[in-house]
Amino acid sequence: MIELTNERPADAAAIETLLDQAFGPDRHAKSSYSYRKRVSRIWPLCQVARDAGEIVGTIRYWPIMVGPTAAPALLLGPVAVRADARSSGVGGMLIRTSLARAATAGHHLIMLVGDEPYYGRFGFKPAENWGISMRRENPARVLALPIGPAALEGTESIPVPSGIVERWRSVRRRAAKTLAA
Repeated sequence: MIELTNERPADAAAIETLLDQAFGPDRHAKSSYSYRKRVSRIWPLCQVARDAGEIVGTIRYWPIMVGPTAAPALLLGPVAVRADARSSGVGGMLIRTSLARAATAGHHLIMLVGDEPYYGRFGFKPAENWGISMRRENPARVLALPIGPAALEGTESIPVPSGIVERWRSVRRRAAKTLAA
């Protein structure tokens, strides 16, 4: 029986092995990984699927900023399911459960890089419909799911890792204090 639980730090090695098996060891070279560098994942949304205590699936979320006003959004991924558990609904369970959690937590926009035929059944559409693109990514694979009526107002832009925006804001605050002194 599959049980969904929150990801724990102790799960890291098993998850990394699963991700390497699912996407290959060169997965870190993908451009979507650049959005995850030096940024902590959104732990309450990161889940694992366990079967008899063993991890058979994982889903993670990362903070990003989108649009000229740097509106907070989520980058979903990676989602991976162990080869012997694929086509059993584990991936769908992870996605549906975590999307519901994200909505309950008040998040307004979720983005990912993936295949629309798979993710479209969860409501994801090409982000280019809203003028959103990601550098070095095929526009057809950059998908977005707005949650709430104002989710995509004024977002025409390229997402950036939230860590970059936070560092930039910190530099601006220090500069403003220096100028005021």
